[in-house]
Amino acid sequence: MEFPTIGIVSMGDMGHAVGRTLRTGGHRVLTALDGRSARTQALAEAAGVENVGSLWALVTQADLVLSILPPAAATDFAESIAAQMQATNSRPVFVDCNAIAPATARSIGDIISAADATFIDGGIIGAPPGRSAPTRIYLSGPDATQLESLARPDMLIRTVSAEIGAASGLKMFYAALTKGTMTLDTLVLLGARQMGLSAPLLQEFSDSQPAALKRMEASVPWLAADAERWVGEMEEIAKTFSDVGLTSAMHQGASAVFQLLAASALSSETRETADRTRSLEDAIEAFALRLSESGPASGDPTA
Repeated sequence: MEFPTIGIVSMGDMGHAVGRTLRTGGHRVLTALDGRSARTQALAEAAGVENVGSLWALVTQADLVLSILPPAAATDFAESIAAQMQATNSRPVFVDCNAIAPATARSIGDIISAADATFIDGGIIGAPPGRSAPTRIYLSGPDATQLESLARPDMLIRTVSAEIGAASGLKMFYAALTKGTMTLDTLVLLGARQMGLSAPLLQEFSDSQPAALKRMEASVPWLAADAERWVGEMEEIAKTFSDVGLTSAMHQGASAVFQLLAASALSSETRETADRTRSLEDAIEAFALRLSESGPASGDPTA
């Protein structure tokens, strides 16, 4: 199935890159930037994505709408777009591409279905298109195969199931490892710093765990820039594990770590403005400073 005009909300780090590659593939790509930040507007402009202003205008012009938002905003956005579908009598296919639990995806699917529109469950894995290995967009639901024509050299489309929630589940379990590991790395380093053991621990990692140390050095100094939006993702992962009868405690703890980072001085950075010369040790010092100011991170189940 062809989708000549595609709407994307929002134009964040991932959304604008997806918009750019779809536009390069010959699609007209739209977004709605009324009330959005200067950074979001600049990313849309850099990607060549057309700003139609309002959600009303987006719904009336798009054949397909991709929701690429922080997970905490996913349900409210689905409710808003469903209302616009009914008000305008326009029914673009709606794809939720957010990092949400399968149960949340099914709930959003019910919202869109109640508006008499087609819903597809999606999950995005990998860096934004054009940065490294191709981005993978996993899809599930009875209508998921409709989107296979959107595939690009830097953006793969993979249908995993006819069941709503499957694509979101895959994203949850993948991010449980990748982002969960980031929070464990941070927790270990911060705990060692609190006991005055940073230097010997880093030396031991250098001697016996060089791959782990390299991973820490490559990610931990810049986690604060994304921490606020990843709090909600960890909560959705915790819900996913709970829903299949497993402990949610690990990723409730991960959420608490990201809350701490989001409250640190480094959280004012974006991916574009982050200081790429910052050392691992300097980042841990900034996080420790915030910890000393606030005590245990809010949301920590052991606090």
